[in-house]
Amino acid sequence: IGRLTKQKNFLFLLECFKKIIDKNKNNYLYVLGSGEDYKKLEEFIIKNNLGKNIFLEGYKKNIYEYLSKANAFILPSLWEDPGFVLIEAGYSNTTIISSDCENGPREILDKDKNGFLFKSNDYNSFLDVFTGFQKSNTKEINIKKINAKKMSKNFSLFSHYCELNKILN
Repeated sequence: IGRLTKQKNFLFLLECFKKIIDKNKNNYLYVLGSGEDYKKLEEFIIKNNLGKNIFLEGYKKNIYEYLSKANAFILPSLWEDPGFVLIEAGYSNTTIISSDCENGPREILDKDKNGFLFKSNDYNSFLDVFTGFQKSNTKEINIKKINAKKMSKNFSLFSHYCELNKILN
């Protein structure tokens, strides 16, 4: 989910997912967003015959219907400020897999407590973490989801109101 730009690093994600799909055709990736890299991503999907497994859905006003049905949300970004989509994924009770890029993911995911982190822009790291995610048991996944949901509450409007109220009183 995000702008289809260099920053968001979606081509990296598609290249990784090609390797995942080559091993198991029962994996699917939905990319939500629009931007200048749309055509490049579309061409990659066509060139590699991935149209049955990778879907460019375009911009969606309501991302929660996708997050609520997803096995995981993947953030491949090269940098974030601070990564609000991670908060939205946590709020939606979706397992988070994120690059360990600057400004956000490591703090939001509390290292690996609230999700899975891979070394930014590193194919082997991503594939190892994704495999680890797929091999994780339900209890481990649920603990990460609960932790991410608790974390996301720190960024709610009510939470901001309470903090502002403390300062003003």
